[in-house]
Amino acid sequence: MKYMIIGGKHTPASDGAVFQDLNPATLELIDEIPMATQEDVERALNFAQLGKEEWAATPIWKRIEIIRNFIDIYSERREELAQMLTAELGKPIKHSRIELYGSIEIMSNFCDIARTFGGETFVSNNYSWVNSDDMYFTIREPLGVIVCVVPFNFPVELYFQKVIPALLMGNAVIVKPSSDTPIVDIMITEWLLEAGVPANVLQIVTGSGSKMGRWLAASPKIDGFTLTGSTPVGIATAEACAGHLTHVELELGGNDACIALDDCDIDDAVNEAIAGRNYNSGQVCCSSKRFLVHNSIKEEFTRKLVDKVSAIVYGDPTKETTECGPLVNKKAVKENLEHIQRAIDQGAVLLCGGRSECDGRYFVPTVLGDVTPDMDIAKDTEVFAPVWPIIGFDTDEEAVKITNQTMYGLSCGINTKNMPRALRMAKKINTGGVALNGHGSFRTPELPFGGHKMTGIGQEGGKHTLESMSVLKTLYIRNK
Repeated sequence: MKYMIIGGKHTPASDGAVFQDLNPATLELIDEIPMATQEDVERALNFAQLGKEEWAATPIWKRIEIIRNFIDIYSERREELAQMLTAELGKPIKHSRIELYGSIEIMSNFCDIARTFGGETFVSNNYSWVNSDDMYFTIREPLGVIVCVVPFNFPVELYFQKVIPALLMGNAVIVKPSSDTPIVDIMITEWLLEAGVPANVLQIVTGSGSKMGRWLAASPKIDGFTLTGSTPVGIATAEACAGHLTHVELELGGNDACIALDDCDIDDAVNEAIAGRNYNSGQVCCSSKRFLVHNSIKEEFTRKLVDKVSAIVYGDPTKETTECGPLVNKKAVKENLEHIQRAIDQGAVLLCGGRSECDGRYFVPTVLGDVTPDMDIAKDTEVFAPVWPIIGFDTDEEAVKITNQTMYGLSCGINTKNMPRALRMAKKINTGGVALNGHGSFRTPELPFGGHKMTGIGQEGGKHTLESMSVLKTLYIRNK
């Protein structure tokens, strides 16, 4: 049995309760996981109170040394983690390896930036009422205790996007993993402690997201809360954190558009549409979820897209040739099939897929035609599955209007040979990022990543995360 880690010790739930971690591809039991009680959460919070003082006093060079030691351990054992990720999530093994290998660059980038990440100095002779010999400067200090809620779809990468920068900036951390993928995050936590992170500094608690999220977010013992998840969960978290003005960073839902203009390379645009949607079986917050295609090329684009989607190899995620595995659980398959049926009831045409297989464990890649801007799937319904709804348009202005009509604003892609045209459109699109000549499911370690509107609060990536994991203090030296 895999246990939580509280105060450096593997810990069962105080009442002995457990939940089952199942392999979504086979429904076989992987392990039983503790279902934390409020008492367990309080114990983790109390240890973190001790840890924040100890870790804040640890010099930055030592923190970096420990994280780099962890990177060495992780690099040696990552295949073990990749196999467990595929077992827990059903992520195709080649996608699991991509997530793990790319995470090394993410951690290394944070370490590189953290070493010289400081404040700024200000000249003092700008005002008549101050001494020209005075000095003013800022330093960065830890927030204190940060709760990191890690989602199921990228439980390794997003652990590192949150936990590693929080640790580098001197914070104590409490990790709450998804109940669908807890073991990979427990393994990573074990290796970080082995690498030298003090026991009081890093805790991981498992169990009910709704209960534990509420207990943690409402606690006066935390100073920061970072979450990747759904918009309703993000709103509830922000409301709970508001009681103590706890700093929040929220990366939430999306219904991103991928636009194919009339002058694009159609074959390339189709390939971008596949790449921007099928990765991780369509379970990506910034994946393209609406495909806006100029009506003059829509017929050819649709035909080629259907041919490629129909050829996607789906099935056993442990096979090297598999491109699309099961969804995270049978409930997710059912919910996404209901979204598809809703679109069909509203007038969309099913062109391929639109069904489940293997007793409801697999969602067959799906293309919907004749989707119109007034349908739910074209606005605020986020489909977390490999689905390509095709929406026609006639003008650039119409494409921008359809793109912006959703409550979300995470990312977007524009495919065209005319870069000035793409730039003009990008400035009018209300999203956190726009990819020109590509799909919007894209980020590198140093880029700011986050959205507008109901997609969240804050930006992750490189120095932007380090800023959010710390607080500025201004110091004044009066030269009297």
